[in-house]
Amino acid sequence: MLRNKSFVKRTRKGNIVRTVKEHYLRDDITCGFEECAHKVCADARKNAEENGKPTAGDVNPVAPLSASPRNTTKWGLHYLVPDTNAFVNQIDIFERPIINNVIVLSTVMDELRGLSMPVYNRVRAITRDHARRWFVFSNEHHRETFIERTANESPNDRNDRAIRMAVKWLRSHLGPASITPVL
Repeated sequence: MLRNKSFVKRTRKGNIVRTVKEHYLRDDITCGFEECAHKVCADARKNAEENGKPTAGDVNPVAPLSASPRNTTKWGLHYLVPDTNAFVNQIDIFERPIINNVIVLSTVMDELRGLSMPVYNRVRAITRDHARRWFVFSNEHHRETFIERTANESPNDRNDRAIRMAVKWLRSHLGPASITPVL
């Protein structure tokens, strides 16, 4: 699916140029859960194995989230889905090795890049460590989780809505496995 945004602007020389921005929405983006039974996720894992994608130890980069995440009495089996403020205010806690099986949304990564480059780089370093089992979910390019910005809506409000929509989709997608994404 393709979304286009086009607008006309005037250059410094006075010429008028039409600018078109294309945004492709895909339906083949995986959730990151290593035992997901959904067809898209299973096909992605199978393709990664057939194409010889490198694995980091026993962790598959296509599906790094463990089948046995933390279990608490309040939430049961769950994955953390932190928002931007959680990273900005509590990055030192997220850097501890005990925090694993975390889903980081691409919306959050984009916001972090704009707010604080040092925090963005620290989160990026954690996601590269496959033993930590952190997964960056590309909700901005997923057909079911992408949200258009409405008129008179601030970018922050739109991003908050996008995060809630992605968590809602992850809950319905991971529901059959009895795993709850916790925001």
